[in-house]
Amino acid sequence: MNKNILLFFLLILGCTEINEEKIENIQLDEKLAKELVSLSVKCVDQKYPYKIGYRFTDENWLKPHYEITPSFYGCWDWHSAVHGHWAMVKILKDFPEISNREIILSKLDKNLSRENLNKEYEFFKQKFANGFERTYGWAWLMKLYSELLSWDYEKAQIWAINMKPLIDLLSERTILFLDKLSTPLRPGTHANTAFSFSLMIEYAQIADDKELFSKIKDFSIENFLGDINCPVNYEPSGTDFISPCLAEAGLMSLLLNNTEFNKWLYKFLPSFDKRNFGSIINPPEVLDPTDPGIGHLIGLMFHRAWTLKDIAVKLDSKTDKKLFQSIAKKHSKKGYNIMFESGYGGEHWLATFAIYNFSK
Repeated sequence: MNKNILLFFLLILGCTEINEEKIENIQLDEKLAKELVSLSVKCVDQKYPYKIGYRFTDENWLKPHYEITPSFYGCWDWHSAVHGHWAMVKILKDFPEISNREIILSKLDKNLSRENLNKEYEFFKQKFANGFERTYGWAWLMKLYSELLSWDYEKAQIWAINMKPLIDLLSERTILFLDKLSTPLRPGTHANTAFSFSLMIEYAQIADDKELFSKIKDFSIENFLGDINCPVNYEPSGTDFISPCLAEAGLMSLLLNNTEFNKWLYKFLPSFDKRNFGSIINPPEVLDPTDPGIGHLIGLMFHRAWTLKDIAVKLDSKTDKKLFQSIAKKHSKKGYNIMFESGYGGEHWLATFAIYNFSK
């Protein structure tokens, strides 16, 4: 398409802030990788502050969290500890000579030991833990496991073997959960079904978990394929870190071929003009980044950015592709510029979202 015609269409869409500059995202080089992963290194064995997310059934469970789940006890909560380990593995895979390599390896070797992961498994086997970290934490654990499987470092396969009983248990529980789940969960926080499914699909493809993949695909087609007119103007809620509409679109981009996805997307998100898509075009305003809830909006910027990039890959329209890439770039920059103002309430998890985004 002629450059001037492209600009004309962008102006009609109301996206005047998109200009002729080449769309480039922040690149995850070794310097940035070290800066980000240092946040995960710092928190994976930091015991407090901590938020417990399970209920006690008797006095036997009245013990420190780091004794109950000794692999994933830092970083404020269990799921953040899990994806903090994913962040460390991801960075070592991509930057094997990074200067803090030995520190990261020592933490992985300790926390992913057979003894510690057996204790994690014993905890999850308890009936009262059936819903603990479902499905967000489970999805990140599967993502961590698949990252280990695809790493050629010699100890990675040992750590994956140590983790496999828990992975198998949670895969089975996910399938059982979906048999009983009548509708998807669509909030902009941890419970969002589409977000977890996207991570689980990445795991299932690497780990060859055909049963879980098939269950997720069937559930998604049944529950998401008929969706139209996603209410993007309702986004974001004040403490969202996931975009419900984009999470669903990102999931469907993984499950549908290009033709099917383009046909579906323009019914699901029928308009990208400023009046209808403005709440996605513009990054959210974060008035107090140090508040752990309000600071979620920083993570939302990263989630929007990587999901828009994923969606753009499958778009047939070059105009819409460039629009999505431009919005992603804006969100990536603003998220990175503000994340270090969030204090421990944000830093304990934002490194993961930043790394995942900048790896795209």
